[in-house]
Amino acid sequence: MKHIIMVKTLKIVFPLVAAILLSAMFMMAERVPELSEIPFASGSLKERTKRDQVAEPNYMGMTKDGDVLNVFAEELTPQNEAMSEVHADRPMSEIKSKEGRIINLISDSGLLRNDSETMTMQGAVEIITSDGYRLTASKLDVKLDQTWAFAHGPVRGVSPSGTLTAGSLEIKRISTTDGLKYYFYGGVEVLYNLSNRGLQ
Repeated sequence: MKHIIMVKTLKIVFPLVAAILLSAMFMMAERVPELSEIPFASGSLKERTKRDQVAEPNYMGMTKDGDVLNVFAEELTPQNEAMSEVHADRPMSEIKSKEGRIINLISDSGLLRNDSETMTMQGAVEIITSDGYRLTASKLDVKLDQTWAFAHGPVRGVSPSGTLTAGSLEIKRISTTDGLKYYFYGGVEVLYNLSNRGLQ
């Protein structure tokens, strides 16, 4: 008898709960604002993007030579309406060669030039490679569409053989041999570390 009363009670309660839930859903739907009421319409958002900075951008692409290029920055700021030049705070370029070599290029600031697809990096420029180079330079130009970088001197630091100074450094892939090479120019001096060469 108790079971019969419970079943009858549930038959009444369930439809009431369903009705309450449906009415609540309709009330919530009525409170959703229309598209025109959203504070940032697409036009104003586009204007904000043009005027303001872009925080922590990250670009990844493959160069014509088949190497992977990553470009990071803390902030990007367009320098003109056409956005042909963009200022970068604390930019870093990372080249991952198809042979597995990694070259990191770091500086305090940079200028991206969209017309020439280059970035000029200035202020405490560092060049750190996975094969043992840790160098500094006054300025560095890097291509965004090919595997090429040029460090303006003086270039100083540590090489796999010892300490090194040079007038400039060019990093590029030679099409004839398809090898990624470092070219040091202008009064190159290397102070060899004999202990690294197995000599005491």
